[in-house]
Amino acid sequence: LGKMRALYPDARLPPVTLAIGRGKPVGTANADGVMIGLEALCAADFMVSDPQDRFVHVIAHEYVHVQQAAAGSDDEEGATVLKAALLEGGAEFVGELMSGAVSYQHLARITHRREARFETGFLDDIDKPAEGSRWLYNGRGTPDWPGDLGYWVGYRIARAYYARAKDKRAAVRDLIELRDPRAILAASGWKPGIRL
Repeated sequence: LGKMRALYPDARLPPVTLAIGRGKPVGTANADGVMIGLEALCAADFMVSDPQDRFVHVIAHEYVHVQQAAAGSDDEEGATVLKAALLEGGAEFVGELMSGAVSYQHLARITHRREARFETGFLDDIDKPAEGSRWLYNGRGTPDWPGDLGYWVGYRIARAYYARAKDKRAAVRDLIELRDPRAILAASGWKPGIRL
């Protein structure tokens, strides 16, 4: 969390709650804090195999959502695929800066050598509603179409944006506050299949 403050000085650091109960969610956050579903996160070994690392990376990801909520950027109602992907992918990328890795590590393995194929499809859908899309919040998916690919594509856009930014602290702020998803996409230099 110290890294969160170094990356984003306006960071809020409310509590993390580990909830014991059945099923979902693995993690959720709002401006008041982070909630981790203990059983769900323990069962999500497909994300990150080591349970201790899984906790660290998921909590880092969710803490970015706390900052997004405080900045008012997390309003998902009516969000496009692009905005939702940058919310989740931005949380993955900034979470990686905090903890050393992303929480959805399995997606890079699954998409290896198929990046351009998936990302070309993403471009076709960026203006569609995120709700009910094939890109976000759709579970584990299938071998042909993994679930939550929007997290991975959004991460790749966020990473490209940060790499090109002269002011890294401003880039993190832009990714958290997400005032203009299209401008971030344009400034990132990202394109389907880009090598990062």
